[in-house]
Amino acid sequence: METTAYIHEAEAFVTSLTEEYYQNGAGLKDALEIVAIYQRHSRLFERETAAALIADRATRKSRYLAYFAASGFVENQLREATERIGTAETQAVVEWRGDSIPYRQASVLIANEPDRARRHDLEQHTAATTAQLNPERVARLTRAHQIAEELGFQDYVEMSDSLAGLHLSTLAPAMERLLTDTRARYLQILDARLSAAAIPPAEATTGDLTFLGRGKEFDHLFPKHDVVPALQRTLAGLGIDTEAQPNLTLDVEERPLKSPRAFCAPVRVPQDVRLVIKPRGGHDDYAAILHEAGHSEHFAHVRADAPFAYRYLGDNSITEAYAFLFDGLSRNPRWLRNVMGARETDDYLFLVRFSHLLLLRRYGAKLPYELELHRAPDPSTFGGRYGEGLGDALRLRIWRENFLHDLDDWFYCACYLRAWILEVQLRAALVDRFGDHWFAAKGAGDFLKEIWSLGQELSAEELAQRIGYSGLDASLLITDLLSPIGD
Repeated sequence: METTAYIHEAEAFVTSLTEEYYQNGAGLKDALEIVAIYQRHSRLFERETAAALIADRATRKSRYLAYFAASGFVENQLREATERIGTAETQAVVEWRGDSIPYRQASVLIANEPDRARRHDLEQHTAATTAQLNPERVARLTRAHQIAEELGFQDYVEMSDSLAGLHLSTLAPAMERLLTDTRARYLQILDARLSAAAIPPAEATTGDLTFLGRGKEFDHLFPKHDVVPALQRTLAGLGIDTEAQPNLTLDVEERPLKSPRAFCAPVRVPQDVRLVIKPRGGHDDYAAILHEAGHSEHFAHVRADAPFAYRYLGDNSITEAYAFLFDGLSRNPRWLRNVMGARETDDYLFLVRFSHLLLLRRYGAKLPYELELHRAPDPSTFGGRYGEGLGDALRLRIWRENFLHDLDDWFYCACYLRAWILEVQLRAALVDRFGDHWFAAKGAGDFLKEIWSLGQELSAEELAQRIGYSGLDASLLITDLLSPIGD
């Protein structure tokens, strides 16, 4: 297919696919129907087309198109399994104590269940439902590994690393250092939190930390009705008026089938960007809407005349870094005072800084687990390895049934980790240029708009260099995780 025609059809495909994921994730459809979309655009992902683009990666655009074609080819081969899994998750229920709970709603109930025995029981029943979905996930993953070899790569790891530009050989040891350097601090705070909640350390689960991290005692600081206004106040400080952005839609309606996981759906970049959240109350709502606003504002400010490869493709660590920059405001004492009018926030900050440390350690431990999983001859046996690896890093009971549910394609966990490293560097650059209250400086908004306009033309390493660093360096992230609460 001629390149111009290929790009035109690729954009039509991405628009249709994103719309379908939006409809399902927003709870507007109870089935995920992507097979027909792949069939309509099957020419994009023919083996010969993908192979030709993989072989021709001489330029930046061609590298991005190669990743798009290869990932599309792989997903096209897996489309029916993906559709079955998505539909099954939407329609699944957790049978618990006489109630039929929508599977996607169970995590919300776990986070809000104060009775530890009931919480653990619901976790176990949810894990049992997850286990029922795992055979399909195993089959899908096994086939993905086979396809990587069919495309000429040594394995799935090499395919992901070389096409997505993840630099796993340097990222993995950086995460080992993060886990080592932050372990003592993490365990000290974990023991204190479990002791205060009268939870025996040997019995603590991820659900316990989710409940403790929910921080219901701080709900008065984060009223449910103020979620969107707080976002608007934040963006106004940067000179951004959401009501003057016709290309941005905020979907905050509560629907039974709506995914509890907030997301951004850039249907057409930059003309139609949608931010989706299912408010449940508390600080998590604010962090979630700020996170997705980072994505949404990024995509909404991309130059309309930028090439397709830079508007939709490229290094996703870039857009994740913008998202982390914004959700990090919910851990910023100055933002809490200026935007939320909150005082006496030390206890809240202690909670969310620890939750952030836990999250970073979880992802730091996921990377070596995924490296092993994607090189394993039989991934169905890795539930124990998942439980042990993350259990050691977090010193919690990890539900082994989640070993594939807690897995994104193409090492997206590495994108998150790279983004967290870049976010700290970007935040430091903003503070250097505009001061500690950068989030209330129009100049900072102009600075962000300038780099947002590039889309994802640059890699994370290149953006780090553009703002004054030699490249990605995890040492600044580690220092940030160990910094005093008031900083």
